[in-house]
Amino acid sequence: MRRRIPAAAIERVDVDGATGRQLTIVLTGDAPVTYRFISRSAPAVREFARVVHRALPVRDADEPQPDGAGLVTEEPLERAAPNRVPLLWWGLAAGYALVLVLLLVKGAGVVPTVLWGESPAPIGAGGLGVHVGWGILREA
Repeated sequence: MRRRIPAAAIERVDVDGATGRQLTIVLTGDAPVTYRFISRSAPAVREFARVVHRALPVRDADEPQPDGAGLVTEEPLERAAPNRVPLLWWGLAAGYALVLVLLLVKGAGVVPTVLWGESPAPIGAGGLGVHVGWGILREA
């Protein structure tokens, strides 16, 4: 579900949570409605809150507040395309196993077969290190 919240419906925007990754949007009205969003990036949440705060209209205290919940529109999202990444990994694993079987059947020798069999370990460790490092950079 996609919610569109116009600036006229927002009373205030707050950054919450111990890590500052939670955004709270309070709508105008007699019984204000609150929306909470959680993000991976605290700097992105702070910047988004700053931009929304600058876009809010200036209101008089005596001015009647519109019902913010009535201004929010909701529309269903389209279904995402199926994820084909697992199929790719299964294909790569099958190709790798096929080459290993061919090395064993053709009698290529011990050294090429062992090297081919052991090569995923350091490659996988390096890939895991890159993945973890990228995740740490995204969190910063």
